[in-house]
Amino acid sequence: MANRVLLGEVGIDSGQLLLIDPCYIDGEWELDDLGKSGTYEECSRLTLSGQGGQLNYRLGHPGLGVVSRTGRGDGLYPVYAEMMDTGDGRLRVKRLVVEFIADEEH
Repeated sequence: MANRVLLGEVGIDSGQLLLIDPCYIDGEWELDDLGKSGTYEECSRLTLSGQGGQLNYRLGHPGLGVVSRTGRGDGLYPVYAEMMDTGDGRLRVKRLVVEFIADEEH
């Protein structure tokens, strides 16, 4: 049985959201001479050409992160964790849900 818990809200100003392990931001995020991020440019390319997609590590293999367009553009969006009892009395995160469009909005 899963319980849904509100973790917080994420503010969006670029119409896109990136899911990444924070330990990779400093080492994998690429900046050019002007301080502009090549990785940010890749995020924008993926969300402008479709719903989003996979970001690869510098060596070319997948897994760095996933970027997605939002349902309503810029705004403040709730983030939920669906928790699951693992059978040993402990709850673990089963999935994360970012609610870009509430059910009652469509």
